[in-house]
Amino acid sequence: MGRQAPERIKAMILSSTSAEGPGANELEHRQTRIDAANTDMTSYAANWAPKVLSKENAQNDTLVAQIRQMVVDCGAAVHERQNLALLHRPDATTYIGDFHFPVLLITGDQDHLSTKDVHDAVAAKIPDATSLVLAGAGHLLPFEQPQAVSETVRNWLQEKSVI
Repeated sequence: MGRQAPERIKAMILSSTSAEGPGANELEHRQTRIDAANTDMTSYAANWAPKVLSKENAQNDTLVAQIRQMVVDCGAAVHERQNLALLHRPDATTYIGDFHFPVLLITGDQDHLSTKDVHDAVAAKIPDATSLVLAGAGHLLPFEQPQAVSETVRNWLQEKSVI
């Protein structure tokens, strides 16, 4: 959106993300995930959910069950499309420096996929970027800390005079 229609963007919020294109071994990694989900989506979801949550939230049986069910409900075809999209994503580091709108990056303090360092590196490339870390969350911020995400976004949008 920021590359294709920057004039339509007042502000952007990126959660648990990165900007680089696919890594050297990403094809094999993504294909392994696709194959596992296509073989048995329920087992895939059961193994995946605890890995992306904070330590505390991985012990929350209700939350884990909701996330597992969400993954199962999406189905293997959606999972495959998501992984293929990630596999073919552009290297955003080549254009994010041209963003002339404020950008908020938020990640969890226990996100092992989109770490604080990853977010700080993205923020360093954008003229008006803020990188914040929310406590008690892994990769699934809106599920793990919905109130903190809502408050963080609202406060940042007010600070930037977007709302």
